[in-house]
Amino acid sequence: MSTEKTPRHSTRAPKLDEPRKSVIIYMLLSEFKEIDQLAKATNRSKSSIAGERYKAGKAQEA
Repeated sequence: MSTEKTPRHSTRAPKLDEPRKSVIIYMLLSEFKEIDQLAKATNRSKSSIAGERYKAGKAQEA
């Protein structure tokens, strides 16, 4: 099996003990553009970057 098509960074989310629910978030246009540029530069999804930022914020609250 060839590994040539395997992405460098795995974009799959880790397995969780509970189901997920899709959500819609609203953010400033400037923040959206920043996330969009970062997604294109790193070949990641915008939702994974937004989720990462959300988790980082939740960690600071604790």
